[in-house]
Amino acid sequence: MTTQLLIIFVLTVLVNTIDTSAYAARLAGVRTGHPALASSLYHVLTLGSRAANALAGPLLASLTDLAVLEQNTGSLLDVYRIVVLAASVGTVIAALGIPSLSRILARGIASYENRRSLPQVVVRGASVQGLWRMTGDLTPPRLGAVRESRRSPFPKRFLIASVLVTAISAVSNAAAMYASALVPAGARTATSLSPMLAGSGLILSIFVVNPVAALVTDEALREKRPLKDVTYITIWQVGAQLLGTLVAQLLLWPAGQAIAIVTRWLVA
Repeated sequence: MTTQLLIIFVLTVLVNTIDTSAYAARLAGVRTGHPALASSLYHVLTLGSRAANALAGPLLASLTDLAVLEQNTGSLLDVYRIVVLAASVGTVIAALGIPSLSRILARGIASYENRRSLPQVVVRGASVQGLWRMTGDLTPPRLGAVRESRRSPFPKRFLIASVLVTAISAVSNAAAMYASALVPAGARTATSLSPMLAGSGLILSIFVVNPVAALVTDEALREKRPLKDVTYITIWQVGAQLLGTLVAQLLLWPAGQAIAIVTRWLVA
């Protein structure tokens, strides 16, 4: 693995760790009764995700351009598979850290209610004393909750759609770049097709995944169902996200080829 690819791998792990950790905000919001405030505090972490993604994108594009210039596109598929693997690693790290992060966010919510200043909350949390207090919130995932979640009455289509949403999201950018290397004359056309592929995942998310998760969360807040159901659906979604990154490995080549075919047709 080259130094540049290693940097891309680490940045992609960071991006997916932070993005998957969004479920911790939902747990903290339900437990404290402040879902909007929990989401607002979580957005502080997304600044790191945005920065890492902004760096990883151009680095991956430069590797693609270099491979095309050197007529060595045969190795690109392995490069993209490593990047998708980084998404799996980030998901696993997030899964292990979600219980701890939900507690830390709950502490942050209480701190914000007292200080009414997000910068003060962040500075206090990043201090030596604040970091030391956070160590008391570190807790591993409960295997018992994972076993219990299997009996939760969530529809199977929700799980399948969650897997597909993650798989499409994980593969869309890499597949478009791969297609741009296969059809250098239409490279810009190929990369511009990435949002179309990602859009199909977005449609699934809007119409199938998000409504189910939102309903479970709202009913838990209104005490129409137990709070543990939010934990269970979170476990389902994290598991589906991990499975989705593995499915993305299978989709990478056919998705790249499909985008390449469309690109050739458009630039012909």
